[in-house]
Parts: sequence; C-alpha cells; structure tokens
Amino acid sequence: MTNNSSNINESAKRYAKALMLSSEDNDSLISNFENDYEKLLSLYEKNLSFRSFILTPLIKTQKKKDLLIKILNKINLCEEFISFFKIVANHGKLFLIEKIYSEFKKSLDDKQGIIEVTVTTTEPLEKKIEEEIVKSMSLKLKKKIRLNKVIDPDIIGGVIIKIDSIMIDSSIKTKLLNYNLSERLG
Repeated sequence: MTNNSSNINESAKRYAKALMLSSEDNDSLISNFENDYEKLLSLYEKNLSFRSFILTPLIKTQKKKDLLIKILNKINLCEEFISFFKIVANHGKLFLIEKIYSEFKKSLDDKQGIIEVTVTTTEPLEKKIEEEIVKSMSLKLKKKIRLNKVIDPDIIGGVIIKIDSIMIDSSIKTKLLNYNLSERLG
C-alpha cells in the first residue's frame, strides 16, 4: 500500500511540475493556471456529480476526456489549462486532481519564496503575537510566511509549530506525556 501511495504522490508531483514548466517564463499564464485550478477545484468540491464523474473508472477514457473538455470550456478556463487536463485525462489520472493542485501550490510557493508555517494553540492568537511570529520566522527562514492557525484545546497549553516536515512541540500535553513516560521508565 505504501508503494502505491508513493507512486500516486510521485505522479502528482510530475504533473504539477509539467504545469509549472509549461508556464515557467510567463507570470500571467501562471496566474491564469492558478485561477483556473481554483475554479476547477471549487466545482469539484461543490458539485457531487462532477466529482463522481472525475473519480469513476466506469467511463471510457476518450468519452471522459471529451466531456471534461466541454465542461472546462463551459466554465471559461484558458486553452493551455484545458490542454493540460486533456493529457491528465488521456493518462487516466483525473483522480489526482487535488494532489496535483497541492503540489502545484507548493511549487508556486517555492517560486515566490513563500513557506507555510502552522501554529497550533489552545485559543486564537492575538494579532500582535501573530505578527511577531510571522516577522521572526520570516527573518530566520529568509522567506515570506503563510501562517496557518489551528486551535486545538487538547494540547492543554503551549504551542506547536510546524514548518514543512519539522515540528516544534512545546505543548503541555506532550510534556505531560513525556514526563509520564520517563517516570515509568525511570
């Protein structure tokens, strides 16, 4: 199962990279792709029939591609974006629509020097503290920060900061769990 998941993630990365490369030196095209992808995802998330159409393996590839092109033209997406999804449909990879978008956004962020930082606290951060976190992280990482705030009362107190795959957990819940574990072992 892990190998299959790895293959799916790798495929999504390759498609996202292809989308980025096809618009590499054209900022307005990148912007069009981003807007078009958001329109497409909005339809995918809100319309159960469209989602079912994308995910079903019961419709033949050619018929699915033809219908998809009609739908994408109907919602006024740019020709280059539609061409990209013709290729995705030809290869039977439409089920990767969300994963490709996620990888595409990561590539866009990387190109624009933006990094996502998630801060988990027990209650909402004050605006001033939020600004200090963004400023401090921006200076240390030398990147623009997109701050995601998560409220989780289960951490009891403290804060958890996640940057890419790095997590700094100074929550009271974790400290109590570690204390309890060391007491049992010691």
